[in-house]
Amino acid sequence: MLLPLSTENVRALSLENHLVFATVRAGRGDSDQIANLLRIVYMAFYLRQETASGAELDVYQQTEAALAACIDRAEQGSPWLLLDSEQMAVGRILVLHDEQLAAVPKHRYLAAWDRLQRFVTGSGRSPIPARER
Repeated sequence: MLLPLSTENVRALSLENHLVFATVRAGRGDSDQIANLLRIVYMAFYLRQETASGAELDVYQQTEAALAACIDRAEQGSPWLLLDSEQMAVGRILVLHDEQLAAVPKHRYLAAWDRLQRFVTGSGRSPIPARER
């Protein structure tokens, strides 16, 4: 449990995450892909170091806001597309999450996964603190 995830697991998770993103970028996304991207954001958030500062939280907040904007547009009848700036935000999270997956001990990954599952079945409010205005 103290060892990192296996190389095979890291590669499989990373490939799955990047394929979801590629599907959305290619204009073939739907609510399932956006939900998967949100799952990645929240998992990355749960895997972060607990001492994350406001600046470090900003990347999570920006990406969550980008995906929320996509959802809002889709609810108004637009395609499930991310704008260029939104794609950049999601891309940053994917890179960050790849780094997390390569370094995180298995016990921390499993704890973060458990927190994600509780969030999914819980209140539905974002675990990411709101931006200060």
